[in-house]
Amino acid sequence: MPYETQQCEVEPDVSAPEFPVQFCPVCSLWLEPRRCKMICPQCGYFMSCSDYE
Repeated sequence: MPYETQQCEVEPDVSAPEFPVQFCPVCSLWLEPRRCKMICPQCGYFMSCSDYE
């Protein structure tokens, strides 16, 4: 039985590039920017501007 290939119909959103630094290393949630910090709304992890520059 031959395998059929299917094309993905969903195109990636390239308007907003994602970078690993934008995600919490503890729970993988999106970090929210607040002043000069990136804060995880779920677990409270944060990075200051000097950590990701």
